[in-house]
Amino acid sequence: MDSKASEYQVIVAGAGPCGMAVAIELGLRGIRTLICEPRAFTDYGIAKVNLVNGRSMEHFRRWGIADRHRANDPVPSEVARDLVFSTRANGKILFKAEGAYEWRERMPIASETPEWAPFEAIEKTLRDRIGELDTVTFIEHSKVIDFTQNGDGVEVVYEKDGERITAGGDYFIIANGPHSPQRRKINLRLEGGTLFDNISWRFHAPELKSLFKDTHLCSMTFFLNEDAYGDILVPYGNDYWGYYVSPMPEDIDPMDWSKVREMMFRSVGQRFETSDERGWVWGSHARMTRSFHFGRAFLIGDAAHLTPPFGGFGMNMGVGDAADLGWKLAAMLEGWGGPNLMESYTLERYPVCKFIIEGSAHNNTVWGKAIVRPHMEEDSERGEQIREDIRKFIVEEKTQQFRSHGAQFGYRYAGSPIVMGDGAEPPPMTYGDYVPSSVPGCRAPHVWLGKDDSLYDHFGWGFCLLKLDARADTAPLESAAAAAGLPLKILDLSDRPDVVEQYDRKLTLIRPDQHVAWRGDEAPDDCAYLVDVVRGAASYV
Repeated sequence: MDSKASEYQVIVAGAGPCGMAVAIELGLRGIRTLICEPRAFTDYGIAKVNLVNGRSMEHFRRWGIADRHRANDPVPSEVARDLVFSTRANGKILFKAEGAYEWRERMPIASETPEWAPFEAIEKTLRDRIGELDTVTFIEHSKVIDFTQNGDGVEVVYEKDGERITAGGDYFIIANGPHSPQRRKINLRLEGGTLFDNISWRFHAPELKSLFKDTHLCSMTFFLNEDAYGDILVPYGNDYWGYYVSPMPEDIDPMDWSKVREMMFRSVGQRFETSDERGWVWGSHARMTRSFHFGRAFLIGDAAHLTPPFGGFGMNMGVGDAADLGWKLAAMLEGWGGPNLMESYTLERYPVCKFIIEGSAHNNTVWGKAIVRPHMEEDSERGEQIREDIRKFIVEEKTQQFRSHGAQFGYRYAGSPIVMGDGAEPPPMTYGDYVPSSVPGCRAPHVWLGKDDSLYDHFGWGFCLLKLDARADTAPLESAAAAAGLPLKILDLSDRPDVVEQYDRKLTLIRPDQHVAWRGDEAPDDCAYLVDVVRGAASYV
């Protein structure tokens, strides 16, 4: 590469949430990052994403934007952050999951709770943070056209105002979605299938919220009745609403608002005025590329994987990609990352994304017409019995969709080549349930140290050696880390029984992404080897 290669260190194609997430992770680490985005900086999308789940909010907390994102939520407090299955807007409630999208109180297992807010709020939060970082350059109205790479770096060609410009850097991140031409160039196909297509419409309807006075105005209402198709209503704030039909009926034109509106009226059970309507069709996909990287080019978010929507993991999986990839790229650029480090990105993220996609696909198999029963709206003993049967079915088959703590917090990198295992078996990985564990590869168990003082707040941006016995000697590990240039913080909480109770060893080495890299009751005999493994400079078998 020519002298332009030093202009930026990382170039990102696409400033959707995942592209911005990785740019923030890199920018906060001092990495010079360029983002190319076709939209204007303040042109926020209105896609189907609404949920920043608990794990993603933990990353938002690291980036200093968790509370800011809550403040950006335009949905009024009168809308309960619950999930409801109802026969109609003015009908009978079949099931209510209180706090499904925002827990009423903080969770002991996590430093943050989920935040349900429209996509516009998510993008505003991330872009405002981007705008504060001198290390990140955001070029609006630009589009990546092509890129080349060799052993020394990358050159990216982007177009702005009709002019083609070449920018050089060390690494290239492809974050411009499932149709990315750059993904196609490196011949990585999104393999898998499409479960079915769906309809989304966004519209303005000031009177709609009054229809819920006899039921429950909440973040998401699923309608189940003999007229319904698997319909969902979501309040966006400022009297805007989202209407989703999943799967899409075969006998209706999804872009004919007059027909879709009549279907909505039948399902909701009442007519109302709408304006400023906008609709689109999208698929429920279960697809992944076989690798998330090729040379110096890396895929994140929808460019690497597509997951069915029920569970709310599409964007959140991409935020997880950004957290994993960001610290590793920084390690390489700062000089302490080893030659095997970047290979671990695919090796860690691929099985995690596969696990989440499979769980989300299951959620899609039990929905819509599969739950509807004849006579379910009757004011009779028979009708009540049918509704009770539906409640039981929802609890048994759908609870994991909106109580997905296992998929949010319980995934692990236990088979990673940069994690030093100790032979212990971690808890079973399930989509719905989460059991904290300090087994290497798992997310470090969380503890609240004070009112709003999270253990995670003290880990820092590098590696953290959590010391839970004052007599444990950390000097050999500190010396080995210093020799390799690995950033290491010693956190002595041996006087905190509540922390000691959550961890099974006197010493626990925690990675920059809050996952456990190693643990032991004393420093290993060969500390240099441990440091080399976790930074990707030595093979671990």
